[in-house]
Amino acid sequence: MPNLARKLTAAWLVTASIALLSACQTTSIGVKVATPDGVEIPFMKNAATECYFLDDFMPVPDRLVTGKHGSIGLRYYSYNSANYKDWDPRRKVILSFYSLDNRCWSLFEEYMVTR
Repeated sequence: MPNLARKLTAAWLVTASIALLSACQTTSIGVKVATPDGVEIPFMKNAATECYFLDDFMPVPDRLVTGKHGSIGLRYYSYNSANYKDWDPRRKVILSFYSLDNRCWSLFEEYMVTR
């Protein structure tokens, strides 16, 4: 008899769940998300004499790619929405750096991607 009671309880729970689910109506709710202000990237010079300790002050990028070309370390920072120099605000910005010691980095390329 206890086994029959468990089966009846389980059957009742399934029936009640189906009834509740069939009574529910789904609606589509549109949510408008504000455009992000963008991260502020510090002004940097594109000169071989400049030395930047990126780990100390760079904002967290959306993507960071690191690699090597021979003995030169490379880093590519990508920001989907950034304010940088006098460029149009909230644009995608890609900054490329190189280093000989992986501590002091020099900026060698900077791009603003338009959509």
